[in-house]
Amino acid sequence: MSPTFTYRSARSGSLTFGVMLVLTVEMAVLHLWISSRFPVVAWLLTATTLLTLWWIVADYRAMGSSEICVHPEAIELPIGKRFTTRIQRDDILSADVATWRDLVDLSSDLLNLTKPAEPNVLLHLRARTAVRLFAGISRRVSRVALHVDEPLAFVRALGQTTV
Repeated sequence: MSPTFTYRSARSGSLTFGVMLVLTVEMAVLHLWISSRFPVVAWLLTATTLLTLWWIVADYRAMGSSEICVHPEAIELPIGKRFTTRIQRDDILSADVATWRDLVDLSSDLLNLTKPAEPNVLLHLRARTAVRLFAGISRRVSRVALHVDEPLAFVRALGQTTV
């Protein structure tokens, strides 16, 4: 059985609520402003916003129940409803428990998968590797940052502890 790791603490209820509140107010104001002249457009915007609100709630719930799975050949990273990616174990050079010093250099070769949470694990890849993101988009990076609930156990499970 492959070990699994959660990242429930990477989600923020207050940030999620704040974004949803702003979207709801914006939806109501835009609907009232546009509905007298363009009722179809107003209802399309309202439906789009309601769909967005549903997606935000689904993502928040998925962030609380999804687990990172460390297989012998790869790491499965289902990050909420945002995306699912897979990093081959051979592509990982080292794994560290991240400190603020590691995160000072926020260059383009670093990808924080559990944004907006502050990462506590940093994976150094052997070479710039394509990481598949949302809607088939991929990004080539040499470091991947994550926020997991048990960072030290996650690094140990990778068997490449450099702490």
